[in-house]
Amino acid sequence: MNKFSVLIWKGTPIINNQGDKMAEWMFDQMGNTCLIFDGDKIRNDGGDVVAWISQNNVHSLTGNHVGWYEGGVIYDSDNSALAFIRNCSGSLPNRPALSGTPGMPGFSGVPGKPGLSGVPGKPGRGSWSIYDATRYFEHE
Repeated sequence: MNKFSVLIWKGTPIINNQGDKMAEWMFDQMGNTCLIFDGDKIRNDGGDVVAWISQNNVHSLTGNHVGWYEGGVIYDSDNSALAFIRNCSGSLPNRPALSGTPGMPGFSGVPGKPGLSGVPGKPGRGSWSIYDATRYFEHE
């Protein structure tokens, strides 16, 4: 008999019974795919690592704090919703209809993880982010 098991991390499946990480598409405020949640990493739609998740914090590739990750939702530095996974439990201003998901791209190698900066105080929860999720991590 073949058993299937999944490790759940903060409400998100990340490891299957073969020990493989299970990456998952994230969606923007319009319901379009924009980023990929990959365990402790966020990847762009080309498969490149663009950010790190450490506890509930999101850090740029240079280690700067750029937001929060809670219940499958990335919040920007203003604590406004930026992107979310399909079955998120985090707070969203509204839940858009979701587009279909493309196949997963090939993933690039994982860069070295820098020292991570301190975490600033969290502002009150905002609405949808004013930033484009596909470009948010480019300025860092």
